[in-house]
Amino acid sequence: MNNKKTNSKQQSNKKASSSAIIVVLITLMIAIASGNSQAAAASAELEKVLKHKVETEKLSVGVAVAIIESGQVSFINVGVANKEMVQKIDQNTLFEIGSVSKVMTSTALATFVDEGKLKLSELVQNYLPKSVRLPMKNDKAITFESLANHRSGLPRLPSNMPFGDPLNPYVDYTTEMMYEFLNQYTLPREVGESPEYSNLAVGLLGHTLAKIDNMNYEQMLMQRVLKPLKMNDTFVDVPKSALTRRSKGHNGNLETTDYWQLPAMAGAGAVVSDVSDMALFLKANMQQNELASAIKLTHQPTAEFGNSHTKVGLGWIIQGTADGDVYMHNGQTGGFASFIGFNPTLHKGIVILSNTSILMDEIGYSYLTNSLASLKLTTPVKVAEVELAKLIGRYELVPGFILSITHDENKLFVQGTGQPRLPLTANSINEFVNNAVKARIQFELDADGIATSLTMYQGGQTLPGKKLK
Repeated sequence: MNNKKTNSKQQSNKKASSSAIIVVLITLMIAIASGNSQAAAASAELEKVLKHKVETEKLSVGVAVAIIESGQVSFINVGVANKEMVQKIDQNTLFEIGSVSKVMTSTALATFVDEGKLKLSELVQNYLPKSVRLPMKNDKAITFESLANHRSGLPRLPSNMPFGDPLNPYVDYTTEMMYEFLNQYTLPREVGESPEYSNLAVGLLGHTLAKIDNMNYEQMLMQRVLKPLKMNDTFVDVPKSALTRRSKGHNGNLETTDYWQLPAMAGAGAVVSDVSDMALFLKANMQQNELASAIKLTHQPTAEFGNSHTKVGLGWIIQGTADGDVYMHNGQTGGFASFIGFNPTLHKGIVILSNTSILMDEIGYSYLTNSLASLKLTTPVKVAEVELAKLIGRYELVPGFILSITHDENKLFVQGTGQPRLPLTANSINEFVNNAVKARIQFELDADGIATSLTMYQGGQTLPGKKLK
């Protein structure tokens, strides 16, 4: 009789355990389904915004985007890589990523630290040729950390760049020129005192790390970052076998322009990649992987970056928001723009690669803060030539700086004193924009529709201008 009771109890326990397992599985399946549904909804909303920005607002010829939503990776491709051949963008299209390269360079630095081969506080001077003397201020010397977090005191660009080719401005700047500049430069402030975004600093960082490994920059990055993360389609010098996948670059007027080469400062912006590889890099910054320890170091805030809500890690800019910290960086060359970012709190990440030099940061940041719905989507309108003629004239913003407004048939143009002539796109009969320079111009009209003044909005500034007679 006792055996029967025992068996009955065991069977009841088994049934209870089975029921519990079923409940857990159902809960897990619901959670997965919910996560997939959220990811699909976020992807659909983002795709709608991207298509409008590319096809209607003409902010890019083509974009490739990767998003990570609750662990799920998805891709969105809009537009073309080559207008002449109508070659569509896909996940294997190669883009210049510009200054997003800086995050990779800083990740390489973190691997040195993780191995015990370097300390962030070590002096960069100790790893350069004796003929090179880095500047100091009040006996404070440039460290590896100060190069990675833009607090070295070095300027954005060295003043001895020849700029022989305006469409490829770094190509003729050599390592010898960089050394010459560093030898004669005087720091305007102490190392670590305050931030100044510096291509030179991160270029010097990449150069120095490569020298320590006795390699060139691409080889060093390949060994330390790209191979461990299986990023097999990321390069500095694109091999012949991959050239057919390389997108054309376009300026802000959507005209084809030249690729950039940065022989002396490769670490600041020379990397070329596709969105599939960049998704791997993004995922590595959000999940465990072979480089987790080094990557975690790059996420640690090292100092404020402009204000108390913005900090800088190693490469990463960290923006505090109501929805958690957003880690991000953008990039821009003469023909490309890029954005990478992630929000650990919301388990969201995004990479945007564009083959046009107009920045797409607003889209990336809005996605990471669940605010895509608040983005302004504008639709250009056609304004009759007779109405455009009522806007032409010369408008003085400040003494000595005049905006000349002209028109050519059904197109309006603006030209500032000493600046090139730029086309304007109409949002309405009296509001026009140029996306290349992120400028918006609004005209004040009289009862007959003739402009009497204008206001230009650019870079956070509001600049009114009276029409000159």
